[in-house]
Amino acid sequence: MQPQPAFRQIFWQTWRDLVFVHWEVDPAALERLLPPELEPDLFEGKAYVALVPFRMTGIRSVWLPPIPGTARTLETNVRTYVRRRGVAEPVPAVWFFSLEAESTLAVRVARGMYGLPYFKARMQYEREVRDDGTEVRRAESTRLWPQPAPARSLVTAEFASRAPFAEAAPGTLEHFLIERYALFATRRGRLTYACVRHNPYRVRTGVLREVDAGLLGAAGIPEPGAAARALVHQAEDVTVRIGAVSAAS
Repeated sequence: MQPQPAFRQIFWQTWRDLVFVHWEVDPAALERLLPPELEPDLFEGKAYVALVPFRMTGIRSVWLPPIPGTARTLETNVRTYVRRRGVAEPVPAVWFFSLEAESTLAVRVARGMYGLPYFKARMQYEREVRDDGTEVRRAESTRLWPQPAPARSLVTAEFASRAPFAEAAPGTLEHFLIERYALFATRRGRLTYACVRHNPYRVRTGVLREVDAGLLGAAGIPEPGAAARALVHQAEDVTVRIGAVSAAS
């Protein structure tokens, strides 16, 4: 196992109204899209890809107070789970195929500092609690720039508002998918690595009612068919410490 690198925080964020939609996907289809140093991280031989819409608030540097107009954005990302070839990672890691955001500044900073594939998008996020106690989350995104554009996503998911949130049990698929505290990216042709820290997610399951997974197709991932089983989770808000980026050792 590789030693865990020292953590140096550079940003604060709060992630709100998180919805995770996962599908099983052919590992070979993912591997073709990854840097050669990485391979899909599998659960019982299976690979997964996720569409994750949420709100980001409280965005600020650890050295500065919040800057008006820059402290919040909507985001939707497409992610999978990876490891370095032949290495037992100290922290389970994520690879982002794309991250859509409505904040132009967030797109430019994340692309420049982290090498992450952020895209400027037109976005909406709606919340509703119906009379029967059903909680509805609807998130929509349309990519504006840079290329490839346009690309679109839509997620409408339902949750029982009285259902309790709970931490995922270690060793379960839910824990494998949700509890991820590191990311890989490429910057100037080199593999990079960064960690985040927050309390364990508290989640509950839901039902997918409507989806447009066009962002998966734009990333070169086969889009799930109508009969594909989706795993849907809602997470309570978390306050997040964002670490500095470093070269992947």
